[in-house]
Amino acid sequence: MPALEWRFQTNAAGEIEGYNNAGISLFSDNRENNLIRESIQNSLDARSSTLPVSVEFSLIDLEQTAFQGRQLSDLLARAIQSSHNDENGRAAFQRAKLLLDYNQRERVKTLCIKDSNTTGATDIPRAGAPSKWEALTKGSGAPVKDTKDAAGSFGLGKHAAFAVTDLRTVLYSATWIDQNRTRSRFIGKSILVSHIDGAGIGKRGTGYLSAEGYIPLKDGEVSRRFGLNSPGTALYIPGYDLRPHGGTPGWENDVISTAIDHYFHAITRGNLVIKANSKAVNADNIAEMYQGASTRTRNFIRVSQMTPVVSHSFDGIGTVSLYIQVYDDPKSKLREIALVRDSGMMITSARGNMGMGLGSIPTVWHGFTAIIECISNPDESSYIRDTESPKHDRLSLGFIAEQSRRRQAHTALQELGAWVRQQLESFAGLPLEQTDDEVKELAQFLSVPDANKPPNSSIPGTVHISGLRQSDAPSGGAGPLEGIFRRERRTRKKTNRNGGGGGDGYGTSGGGAGNTGTGRPARRPPVGRGR
Repeated sequence: MPALEWRFQTNAAGEIEGYNNAGISLFSDNRENNLIRESIQNSLDARSSTLPVSVEFSLIDLEQTAFQGRQLSDLLARAIQSSHNDENGRAAFQRAKLLLDYNQRERVKTLCIKDSNTTGATDIPRAGAPSKWEALTKGSGAPVKDTKDAAGSFGLGKHAAFAVTDLRTVLYSATWIDQNRTRSRFIGKSILVSHIDGAGIGKRGTGYLSAEGYIPLKDGEVSRRFGLNSPGTALYIPGYDLRPHGGTPGWENDVISTAIDHYFHAITRGNLVIKANSKAVNADNIAEMYQGASTRTRNFIRVSQMTPVVSHSFDGIGTVSLYIQVYDDPKSKLREIALVRDSGMMITSARGNMGMGLGSIPTVWHGFTAIIECISNPDESSYIRDTESPKHDRLSLGFIAEQSRRRQAHTALQELGAWVRQQLESFAGLPLEQTDDEVKELAQFLSVPDANKPPNSSIPGTVHISGLRQSDAPSGGAGPLEGIFRRERRTRKKTNRNGGGGGDGYGTSGGGAGNTGTGRPARRPPVGRGR
């Protein structure tokens, strides 16, 4: 069995590596939220079959001997003394050293994140690229993904695990099948600061718990403690702090709710199962398991369980589907939109971060909750992926370096935004039948959608999903009349604040008492949709 110890390369070039590692700092705000988001995304990108990917979060008490804790404590002492450290780094490393040294503690609370129904981080060479295992454990800015549609494109997400522990240490284990043979790897990684060792030799800031030559343990060399029973990847994060969660039960609920906040669509579509110790969430129990405070997430869960109302194919983006629920209450102010991509990760629910120029939603529209699902071609690069931030929370053309491709992406995203807005208007836009008579008279002189034609009939390749009621759906939309509606709202006295089923939305014209506060599935415009 090779000797397993912490090894740091000699700092022959005199590199100055301080505490503020750029990759770790990127995920230092809202740390656990980032960790959960990044780790699940990596697992979904490695899905190996039609079975849902399972990601399990568990807390274990890990023996210090399993990761050479005594040696790591000595290295932390040298990092504290390093002239390349700063006040924040010294304080963090002192807490970490105390954790290892306190009462000669033999075990350390450790967060384990393990996936299954995935390929595992395979250590198989790829043409012109490092293996998945090498990219995960030794890559810097190198993505681990195989396909062009995989969610991570910067290779920075792996740093999220280092941000949740003062030890700045992560242990990696992977198992995969290669030509009917089970293969395994294990290595540890610690990101400290450049320092001087006991022999007075300068060392780099990053080191590895490995065999000689910075080589991982392989196959039968991997201990049972870190071995996996099936293909998959596991991360062990020693020094994880439970106190912010108020103990184990609080932690389980927080993990599950955070996972649902970001991956409700992957779960409801049957692509993902999340486990946190003894608790598990899947497509069947997602609504009851969600303990978070976000009403918006609850609405998204409900809409995600519906059938998409329309789909369209876009060059450079892929197939885009719209899920939507429109609310009957004319006073509903909900304008909820989630942008979801590929495996089911929500990128953002802020329209301004979607990069497609959706703009503001007219106040005269019905309230709605919608999901925009973008599924790219696995063999083609996607403008959604190319414009996605390293933290996967917004789209921006600034992430594309090449100018001509940036222009192409801008055109594609604007086309997508125009289509999405048109669809939203066709389902949630205020029906022309509910406007004032005087506004109707003006309509003949303005360019408004023809109620006898589908609003998106000019866009080829649009597919409408049958099976939704048409009879009382909103037809057309506010279009150029919306400015008139706004002026009407400012000058008209609100005489009926309860609204009405056939009124104008402000309680100023006909209609009976509305059935407020209820939701209904989106209804298609009355003509041209087909059943």
